[in-house]
Amino acid sequence: MNIKKIISSALVAFITILTLSSCDSTPAEYTTTSFAFDTYVTFRIFKTNGISTPEEICDNAISLLNDLEEKISTTKNNSEVSKLNVLAATAPVKTDEQIYWLIKNCVDLSILTNGAFDITLGKISELWGFYSENPEKPDLNQIASLAGKENYKTIEFDDEKLTISFKNDSFKLDLGAVGKGYALDMLKEFLKDNGVTSGLVDFGGSILTIGKYIDNNWTVSISDGTKNGVAGKITLPAAFYATSNASNRFVEYDGTKFHHIIDGKTAFPSENDVKSCTVISDSGLISDALSTAVFVMGKDNAVTLYNEYPIAEFIITDTDGNVYVTDGIKIYFESEKNG
Repeated sequence: MNIKKIISSALVAFITILTLSSCDSTPAEYTTTSFAFDTYVTFRIFKTNGISTPEEICDNAISLLNDLEEKISTTKNNSEVSKLNVLAATAPVKTDEQIYWLIKNCVDLSILTNGAFDITLGKISELWGFYSENPEKPDLNQIASLAGKENYKTIEFDDEKLTISFKNDSFKLDLGAVGKGYALDMLKEFLKDNGVTSGLVDFGGSILTIGKYIDNNWTVSISDGTKNGVAGKITLPAAFYATSNASNRFVEYDGTKFHHIIDGKTAFPSENDVKSCTVISDSGLISDALSTAVFVMGKDNAVTLYNEYPIAEFIITDTDGNVYVTDGIKIYFESEKNG
């Protein structure tokens, strides 16, 4: 698995609630909110080394996000991803180096998770109407016919030429499940390079923390999958957080709600014992991808994956309200039920 490229190259989550550790001495804070990737992004800068002002840093960071969105959007015709979706089934397509390695790493994660995370479900999501402001009821038989294709296995890469090709035209790439996480990887590098020594970015619920809050670790409240509901809180050093659950984005047909997190094996919204999952790691891309994967694969399979490949920690609230926390962060987690 080519994990090293994930860090060096450097949706769809419920908004986790951020709580800063209480302290009598609160540093001056610069806060600004913008819009990117069809969601809000909030920067909170507490300390810098003074080379640039927080305002200058955040303005340039937002430009960085806009540039990335132009490359990976599925709704912009000239994006790298859109070009691949149109052309890659007919001939290899030369791809921007950054996006090449992003897509290749995503395929690695699809293989690692046995397709629970899958970037080739764009056509299925379109049929469900998740990209439409006024969706029409889909043909469920047509959707079902696309189930279980494992198209991520049919993508071919040439590392020397940086070309990508598809073996068939029955699917479309969709990087929505990792766009924010990958963007946070880029932001971490950018913000630190530009002098941020203490800060936080909330990107539609995907969280990046840098440095420490004053002299303390960051305390983050974890969603339980209900509106404003909290499973507990965790206190950790700087990290990436990504949360997936079904409460925030859905379409509704004939009175039935269908959430946006698709199980590629069925082509329908996933159904299992996971109500909400937050993944914590030192990579935004990994956190984002695995939060989707855990939500799709269910708790038991997630625990098996963790035991075999402990590349991230996670907190699951199941459909019975029970909270499961992986071994690596148990001592840092305080359950809401315990006070």
